[in-house]
Amino acid sequence: MSESSLLQKCCLIGESPAGDPTHFMVQRALDTLGLDWRFMSFQTDPARAAEALIGADALGFRGVRLRGAFCSAGVAPAATERAKRTGRVSHLTRHDGLLLGDDATGPALVEALVEAYGEWGEPNGKRVLSGVAVLGAGGAAPSVVDVLVERGASHVAIADLSSERSAALVHKAQTNRGESSASDALTSEITTVAWDMKWIDLPDRVDWVLSSASWPKEENDAVARVLTPELNEGQLVIDLGVGSSRSPLLLAAENRGATPVDGLPVLVSETALAVEAWTGAEIDRTVLRDAAEEFLGV
Repeated sequence: MSESSLLQKCCLIGESPAGDPTHFMVQRALDTLGLDWRFMSFQTDPARAAEALIGADALGFRGVRLRGAFCSAGVAPAATERAKRTGRVSHLTRHDGLLLGDDATGPALVEALVEAYGEWGEPNGKRVLSGVAVLGAGGAAPSVVDVLVERGASHVAIADLSSERSAALVHKAQTNRGESSASDALTSEITTVAWDMKWIDLPDRVDWVLSSASWPKEENDAVARVLTPELNEGQLVIDLGVGSSRSPLLLAAENRGATPVDGLPVLVSETALAVEAWTGAEIDRTVLRDAAEEFLGV
């Protein structure tokens, strides 16, 4: 039997896929495209992520979506230049018989913001505070910082409760910037910001405040409390967390007159970019957004 006659398979690999809207979104997209493909979800221990991808590769999966702790470029058989820079992989697509990992989180963020806010959602010239994780490797923060620098943000200030972790991300971003040939990527100032759960030393003017939402959920209230005095009108406050209700940070932003942006539009764009890579077909973001909202009950 030829490979072309086999049923195409894609999957989600995560730690808790049952509560994640990704499966519902992707299946809705495939149905809308009229593709008789199979999409599956697998719950796996993050420590066995590399083994899981070896299995997906051996079984001939056309595409793989990774979420949460699984988004490490080190587990991918091969990776794009962006994924190598960020150290993260959001999805993999089979190319020439090999699953190639790519990081669509940063591009998805920009796509979602520009779609919603036009020029205001374009990083060029913006001064952005990128909130980095309390635990782990910082979640989506490396992806976000990479695209902000690539797209010409004037100042990216990185805050983390671990000064070592924030310094490491600054060093990585500066190294990547130095190796880039893009002129816009040479204009960004990248610094650290002192932060603990009682105070934060933001730059004088911040256009965007961006939470990577990679700390434990029980610390969301404390994060919102320390940031609330720094929020004001004219700011975009972006929280990459996805849920059925607004996070404490976004509620604080609304109360302070800032513009709150939740993580759902970014998840929609990120998922669309993955499905487009697998199928070669353009995906209507509205289809994915409606599916996600239906799943989350919002």
